Amino acid sequence: MKRLFITSFVALFTLGMSAQDNMEPFKHLAVGVEAGLHGVGLEVAMPVHKHLVVRAGYNWVPSGDLVNAEFGIDTKDLKEAQQQYDPIMHFQHKFGDEATINAGMQVGLQNLKLMLNWYPFESSRFYLAGGFYYAANKNSFLSLHGNTTEEDWAALQELRQKTGDDSYEIALEIGNEKYPVIEKDGCGYMQADYKYDPLKYYIGLGLGRSVPNKRVGLQFELGTMIYTGAKFYLQDKEVIMADAAEQLGDQVKVISEYVTKFPLYPQLTLRLNFLAF
Repeated sequence: MKRLFITSFVALFTLGMSAQDNMEPFKHLAVGVEAGLHGVGLEVAMPVHKHLVVRAGYNWVPSGDLVNAEFGIDTKDLKEAQQQYDPIMHFQHKFGDEATINAGMQVGLQNLKLMLNWYPFESSRFYLAGGFYYAANKNSFLSLHGNTTEEDWAALQELRQKTGDDSYEIALEIGNEKYPVIEKDGCGYMQADYKYDPLKYYIGLGLGRSVPNKRVGLQFELGTMIYTGAKFYLQDKEVIMADAAEQLGDQVKVISEYVTKFPLYPQLTLRLNFLAF
């Protein structure tokens, strides 16, 4: 695999020593399909100068669980309240000292992009790239979706019904704020989101022509997306991420520390370009 990668890289570089005939401004258009660490995507490209190509497109990363996490929420007060009423009401569902939240961490991205490739040498396919990504759906980079166990949620519902007091709740306490679990699909539900500004910056470098001389061309690109304005939300309320990570388990803590210190999303892309005209 390593040998194949090196061979492909060298081939792209050496093949790039032909003149860039299709770099006449606004005379040609290419359509590309790509895959990489940023997902899959489509783009169109057009030269605007003999050294510059404008690219526009769309990228999509399907959402899916990266890691599974489990954390507990203190329910000692609910347990004590239940025990106080139990001699009279005889509860069927019992609280423990903690309610368990089973959660999955997901990443899901949809971005529109606008890029500019600069080819410094007419006789080479080497280029520098820069531009912008803009969130096409929501600006949530990481999401943590968790559910209580059926027993914990049934115990809460039973306590509310038999006492007539709806103020009882399973809530995660961070600092002086409480973030109660809400009902969804007949169970307790909690959501945490790591969000950033929808506009993100990009820099990169690569080999290959965005507008190929022949009908088909291959590109290899390495770069990074730079995001700003990162914030952490729990149940749609902003919370200090470091404080939340302490409550949500070791896996969440490690990821939160990384994305806080390094607001970068590395990208490695292979792109197949087709000359439209």
